[in-house]
This record gives sequence, structure tokens and C-alpha cells, in this order.
Amino acid sequence: MTQLIEDTVSATKATASASAVLVSAAAGCLSIGLFYLLGDKSAACNHLLSIYPASGALSGVLVLGLLVWFVCWVILARRWSSRPPNVATAMRMAILLLLGSLLLTFPPFVRLL
Repeated sequence: MTQLIEDTVSATKATASASAVLVSAAAGCLSIGLFYLLGDKSAACNHLLSIYPASGALSGVLVLGLLVWFVCWVILARRWSSRPPNVATAMRMAILLLLGSLLLTFPPFVRLL
């Protein structure tokens, strides 16, 4: 009986960790799309995002995207460690965030904005 409880707790923690990784990675991708859009539409933001001049605003976009991913991962992992979400709900959230990031990095769509 004790082994069954330990296995259940271990599976719950694994589910929470996997859900946190999926949703935070998708949030990081969406933030890259948003920062890309900001840098593309605003000269001031483009200048602020230029951390390394040789790559232009892309360096800042990626650094900020990685920061958003890491912060979301830490927050979701801590929050969901005690009460993990439904895996299907986490997948839906991740898919919606990834679709948004795909639209924000698709040049014909960005030109419309």
C-alpha cells in the first residue's frame, strides 16, 4: 500500500513538472513573438532591444524571451507542485500560446498589424 501511495505522489509531481515545462516554454515563445513585434514596430524599442549591435534587436528579443520562460517555469513549477493542473488543460494552454507566437513571428501577419 505504501508503494502505491509513493508511486501516485511521484506521478503527480512528474505531471506537474511536465505541465510547467510545456506551458512556460510556450509562454517564452509567445514573449519572443511580442518582443519581436515591439522591436519591429517601434524604433525606440528596437534600440532598447539591441544588446549586441551585430545582431540588432534580435539579441534582446531572445534574452527577454529566455527570462520570461525561466520566470514562468519557476512560478508554475512551485504553484503546480502542490496542486497539479489537468494535463489536457495544460496542453491546450501551451497550444494556444504557441499558435499566438507563430502568428506574431509570421511576417505577412505582422505586416497587417
